[in-house]
Parts: sequence; C-alpha cells; structure tokens
Amino acid sequence: MGFIKISFICAFMVALSAVLLQKYSPSTVDTFLSDPTVQQLTIKCSTFLNGVGEKLKTNVYPMWLKVQPVLAPYVKVVNKQLSNIFGVVDDEAKGTSSKPIVDEESNAKGKEHESQPEKVFSVEELKNYDGKPGSKGLYLAFLGQVFDVKKGEKFYGPGGGYEFFAGRDASRAFVTGNFDGEGLTDDIAGMSDQDYLGIKTWIDFYHSDYKYVGKVEGRYYTASGEATQYQKDAERWIADAKKNKDKADEQYKIFPPCNTEWNQDRGTRVWCTKKSGGIERTWEGVPRRLFSAGQAKPRCACVKDFGAPLSPIGSNSASKKGRGDLDNPNLQEYPGCLPNSNECQVPKED
Repeated sequence: MGFIKISFICAFMVALSAVLLQKYSPSTVDTFLSDPTVQQLTIKCSTFLNGVGEKLKTNVYPMWLKVQPVLAPYVKVVNKQLSNIFGVVDDEAKGTSSKPIVDEESNAKGKEHESQPEKVFSVEELKNYDGKPGSKGLYLAFLGQVFDVKKGEKFYGPGGGYEFFAGRDASRAFVTGNFDGEGLTDDIAGMSDQDYLGIKTWIDFYHSDYKYVGKVEGRYYTASGEATQYQKDAERWIADAKKNKDKADEQYKIFPPCNTEWNQDRGTRVWCTKKSGGIERTWEGVPRRLFSAGQAKPRCACVKDFGAPLSPIGSNSASKKGRGDLDNPNLQEYPGCLPNSNECQVPKED
C-alpha cells in the first residue's frame, strides 16, 4: 500500500471517527470494537504513523495507542467502503492472509514450544536484549512470552517509537497507553473485557509477525518454563472476555441499538430503522430501554414488536403471542413515548 494511499486512509479514519462518535451512542460504538479487521487496520496505520514520527523525530506511537480505542469503532463500518474507494484488496482474497493467528494455530504453536527445549530468560537477563549498543539482541516479552523483534529495529530499537517495550514485558501498556513508570508492567489483572480482547489481539499479532524465542521467568512462567497460576488466570480472563463479547454480539442482533441524535434545545431523540445500530434486518422495531446485567445504565434498543420473539426470555406467554419481544422483562418503555412509535424524545435523566 503506497505512502499517499495509507496516509489518506489514516487521515480519513481520524476525521470519520469524530463524526461517528458524535452521531452514535456509546452502546452502538461498542459493537464495532475488537473486530479482527479493526485491529489489523489500526496496526497498519500505527506502523505508518510511527514511521512518519520517526522521520519527524517525533514519537507518535504513544499518542496512537492512546487514541486507538477511539479510532477502532468505526473501522469495521468503513473498511468495506475503503476497498471500493481506494482499491484495497483484502489479504485473504489474495491468498496471503495477514490476520493474527487463530486460536487453533496459537494452540499448535504452544504445543510445539512445549515439545522443544526453549530458553527461559530472567527479568534481568532480558534487559540485555534492548537493542542498544553492546546488547545481545532486540527482544520484547508479552504475557511472559519472548519475541525477537530485530526485523522491526527501526520501531523497537533506540530512538524508535516502540523502544520502551524492548528488553521487558510491558503487556498492560499496550492497551492502556500508559508508558510512564508503573504503567510499563506485565500485570494485566483487573482490566476490562475490551482490554483483554486487545491483549489477545496483540499476542496473536506477535506470534504471527515475529519469531518466538522463549519465555521470561516471573509472573507468567517459572524458571523451568512451567505456567504459573497467574498465567492460567490470564488465559481465563481473556477467554471470559471473548465469551462476554460473543454474548453481547448475540444480544445486539436481537436488540439492535437505536439511532440517536442530540440537540441542545430538544435533548436526545432515539429512533429505529432497518439498519439502526449498524445491524441490517427486515424489521424496524420500537425504542425501549434495555437493562442488562453488569451495566450501570440501560441502553436504547430497537425491539421487534410483531410475530414470534427473537429472545427466549419472555417468550412463553401464550396470551401475548404476536408481540415479538415486547414482553421481555428486561425492557421498559420510554416515559411519554407512544408504545408503537418508532421514535422517542428521551427525558434528560436517561
């Protein structure tokens, strides 16, 4: 992809993100996060922006990681359009997929590592692989796994935008964007599901693009290379985040997010169409407040108001057949809104 083309794409992404974040509710934006396409395009733009930063003697990568969560939501929306506008050919179509390795491949790699003797670095030993003059090489660790990033020396080596990752494990900083002091840590406990999904994308990325060379003794692995309880916990956190995302994705299909519009004089208006929330369907639905476990506030959902229900919850009422999902106990009507209206003016407290 040429310099002008990728620069225009990245600039277009930044501009469009501001528009989408103004037009869509946070619940709608959340549906586009952590998609593999999103992550791959942001990684490409990250590499591009870092290259520009190096030429300008400016470290732009920390800024990119901080704004990445903001940019990520809209990439899935525009990626198809980008292929039409710029002639970008999907790697899979060319038979040379650049997507991160899938879970089965990761497991295969893990078994291969277990069957072969491998290097286990101490934390102090790994510091000798920071790429500086006199160092033994250029390595970084992620989730306790060590990778040779020599081929990315202009990014990870001295003066590069990624140099603070060299010779250490700073897994947490990859998703928090905190590159100062305690922020550069391998401790990923207590993070959000979205962060754990980002962690999974990064470990897959390094297995896909860089050479695995061993493990680092400490939080994730013992001196003999055995997984610690913390490493097992980390795997569970990531797996749980994936399950929660799959569950949320399924809920979004049943209860698509509403379109939202805020006006200083009139407040917030919500309405439903056959494409609201970025989910195409054959029905429009009516706006309802949807209460979900673990969510502090309800979100606006478009609810099917005819025929058979899509959700199994509240579908056993024989006397109310033909009402779609309107009888779901997790739903509430908006005050002052007609029950069969496809748009509502939302009270300020909502």
